[in-house]
Amino acid sequence: MSKATHPHTLKLPREDNGLATSKAATRRIQGILPAFLENKIIEAEANGLVVPLDGSVESTVAAALAVDGIGADYVTGLVMPVQLNDEAPARTAETVASLLDIECHRLQLQPVLTAFQRVVGDAGEPTDDLMAMQNASERFRMACKYYVANTRNELVVGTVPRTDRLLGSVAKYGENGVDLSLFGDLYRTEIEALADALAVPSEILDHSPHPIKHTSATDAAELGVDQTDLDSILHFAIDRDYSAPEVADRVDVEQSVVERAIRWCAQTRHKRHTPPKPSMDH
Repeated sequence: MSKATHPHTLKLPREDNGLATSKAATRRIQGILPAFLENKIIEAEANGLVVPLDGSVESTVAAALAVDGIGADYVTGLVMPVQLNDEAPARTAETVASLLDIECHRLQLQPVLTAFQRVVGDAGEPTDDLMAMQNASERFRMACKYYVANTRNELVVGTVPRTDRLLGSVAKYGENGVDLSLFGDLYRTEIEALADALAVPSEILDHSPHPIKHTSATDAAELGVDQTDLDSILHFAIDRDYSAPEVADRVDVEQSVVERAIRWCAQTRHKRHTPPKPSMDH
C-alpha cells in the first residue's frame, strides 16, 4: 500500500497534542481517503463499496468519503440492529443513508442471534454472557457484510478508528473483518475533526457511542481522561515511541494512566495480527 493511504506516515500538520486535527490536516486527509477508496475499487475490479452504518460519527464519515470517492450509485449501506436499544442508532444510520442518497438495507439480526443461541445451546457457557453475545453479534454483522459484498462484487469498508484497534475495543474477527481499513491510521479525535470539515450534522457529532458496545470512548471514561487525551497518549506512546514518563509529561496526565493504556495495547495485540503458528524447519 502506498504512503498516500497512510496519514500517520505523512508529514501532516499536527497540533501540540500530536493529532492531525487542524483545517490543513483535515483537508489533506479529505483528499487522501476518497482517492484511496477509488484506487482500491479499480485495482480489485469491484463494482462498489459496502459500508456498515450504525449512526456513529465513524460510519457516517466513511459513507460520506465513499460517496466522494466513487459516487453515491456505487455505495451500499447496511444497517444491522440486534437489540432493542439499537433502534435509535439504526434510525440515525438510515437518515445518513438518505442524506447521502445511497442504497441502504436494514438487516434485523435479532432472529439470527436467537436461532444461534438455540442451536449452540449447552455447547458453551450460559448464553446470558454479555461479552460473548456482543462478540457474536459483531461476527454476524461481519458475515452479513461479506455475503452482500460477495453477491455484488463489492468491497467491505471498515469504520474502526485506530484508537479502538490499538486498545482492542473490537470483537476478534468482527468489526475488523473488512477489505479496506479506512481509518486504520486515524484516531477517533481526528475522525471527529474530519466530520466537522465534512459538515456532518450536529445530532450525529453529538451522538454518544452505543451504550452496550465497548469502544475507546468507554475506555477513556474508565481511564478518567477525555477522548483527545487518550488519542494523544496512544499517538506519543505507540506512533512516536515515547516513554511512559515522557508521554505523561507531554499530555499532562498521570503516568499510571499512560502505563495502563500501553498495557491494554499489549494485551490486545492478538486482535491485530494473524494467529501465531509453530516454527518449522524447511
